Amino acid sequence: MNTILLISAIFGFVLITLLFYRRPVNITSTLFLAAFYFIFAIYALQTYVIVAGHLDRFPWFYAWPLPLYALISVPIYFYFITIFKDGFRWKWKYLLLFVPFLLSSIDVFILYAKPNSIYNEIVHNAILHPETRFQVKYGLLTLNQHYLIRHLWQFSCLVILFPELRFFIKLDSTGKLKIVLNRWLLFFFFSLMAMSLLIFVFGLERIFGIHIFQFRFYDQPGAVIITGILYLVILGIGVIPVYFPSVLYGFPLASGVTKDKNGVREESPTSSEEPKFGLDIQIIEKKLELMKQRNLFLAQDFDLTACARALEIPTHHLSYFLNQCFGLSFSQYRNHLRMLKAKELIDGGFLSANTIEALAWECGFASRSSFSKTFKKLTEQSLSDYLSENKDTTL
Repeated sequence: MNTILLISAIFGFVLITLLFYRRPVNITSTLFLAAFYFIFAIYALQTYVIVAGHLDRFPWFYAWPLPLYALISVPIYFYFITIFKDGFRWKWKYLLLFVPFLLSSIDVFILYAKPNSIYNEIVHNAILHPETRFQVKYGLLTLNQHYLIRHLWQFSCLVILFPELRFFIKLDSTGKLKIVLNRWLLFFFFSLMAMSLLIFVFGLERIFGIHIFQFRFYDQPGAVIITGILYLVILGIGVIPVYFPSVLYGFPLASGVTKDKNGVREESPTSSEEPKFGLDIQIIEKKLELMKQRNLFLAQDFDLTACARALEIPTHHLSYFLNQCFGLSFSQYRNHLRMLKAKELIDGGFLSANTIEALAWECGFASRSSFSKTFKKLTEQSLSDYLSENKDTTL
């Protein structure tokens, strides 16, 4: 179990790095998802330090993470809200999410305000008897009570989010990327709900001295079963965004899409274009056409960010649009336009007075080799073969 804890902690930190190396992403929702994994990684690392007997070497790594763990509901709730709304706007009612954090902060402040001997005694007892550390009272509440409140808050947040999830799942559910996103959200949501409920019940065991899980699974201690389930769920949650990065795009919503009081989808009467896949197809197509007319795609530094900036739309909106409407990534779409331009230049006699290197540079490539490889890949014809078919063009 100690090895699993250490691997889980390392996996959490690695996953955070991978999330931000994925481009394009919905930055806000990905930030909240990364915050969730960060809290989990710190929790797994601290648990490893305690149960593996290393707390005597790291006595400082004990009480202070408690308020951090109490924030676990915040990134979860904000992640789903950001996906559902395609953005995040602060509301004062969100302060209720921070109640467990406030209680934990008060208790940690009280603990550190006490003489050092009391803190040292708590740490010493945690070293000798780590299984009893949840019974220790820092200030107002015991550690186990904080544990219960934290997971009760998480479960309550998920219950509140459920109607929004139902509406979002039904919204334009025919797109390929939307189907993948729906499956990811359902798995993430119900995994978190099951995890929070199981851990809450397990916390009740510790408070009232009952053995619900040991009775049901008499051949395994309840703690081992719950811990195993916890880290299997986290592993599954962590692997999906790595293998299916499209879930990090989010789902672009048109401004005209709203809900009535019954939660039924309806369109704003001022919407001039029926949104498809949550996007205003007509507006984006016009902007792309203008971009092509200006030949912006020929710049060597014309990446997804530059294109989205030119179109004045978020990067994940653009990426989602290209995937849904053309079945292409941004690099594939850009290179397709560049090859069309290359053929136009070749057919117009560009190479009669210029080299292939100049052609490659003109089409946005830094070298002849990369241009030739891309040309052959997209046209299924080598550059030399294409040139030989154009009798009026010479190398």
